[in-house]
Amino acid sequence: MASPGGPNSVRTSNFLLVGSHKLTLASIGKNKFHLDKIKYDRRDRELLSDLFHTKVPFLCPLEGNVYLKMQCEVGSKVEEKGFLTLFEDVSGFGSWHRRWCVLSGYCISYWTYPDDEKRKNPIGRLNLCHCTSQRVDPVNREFCARPNTLELITVRPQRAEDRETLVSQCTDTLCVTKNWLSADTKDERNLWMSKLNQMLVDLRVWQPDACYRPQ
Repeated sequence: MASPGGPNSVRTSNFLLVGSHKLTLASIGKNKFHLDKIKYDRRDRELLSDLFHTKVPFLCPLEGNVYLKMQCEVGSKVEEKGFLTLFEDVSGFGSWHRRWCVLSGYCISYWTYPDDEKRKNPIGRLNLCHCTSQRVDPVNREFCARPNTLELITVRPQRAEDRETLVSQCTDTLCVTKNWLSADTKDERNLWMSKLNQMLVDLRVWQPDACYRPQ
């Protein structure tokens, strides 16, 4: 059926805004929101008088609360890759191993060589959701004298096979691990710290439920 106004006509919507709720970061994790009715001043009410009487009854049923199902995920595009030297406990002795590290998503995955990234599973992975460090900083030189080293503290539920090591401590039902990662230069260390701190901010702001929270 052809439009009475012609093929290029635009029909005016009969919908009228009567209530709203502004979604913010504080809305994450909630599903019930109060619906704020739109308040019009006297002049607007006079201009919209016909609509108020014919389209929107005085006792509008759209009031109270609105229920929404929302899902928020991190859309961070922070990425970095390069060689880092990781401190590990090997049979009770501290040892530094050079690894090819890739920061992507919210994890640092690492391999022995760059080519392994595309054809092998990672040797290990650090999940930044488990990081409890307020921010990533250079390690205290009192505990680690190796230059250009940063520290990440991670926490996960304790497993039956967990034992205390040079890098991990078991407390109650948790395993707390100090992760020391050393860059080749100060500039590289600062770059990694900047990227990691940005990723932690993105995670904690946009996906707080996925992050570890001290009890």
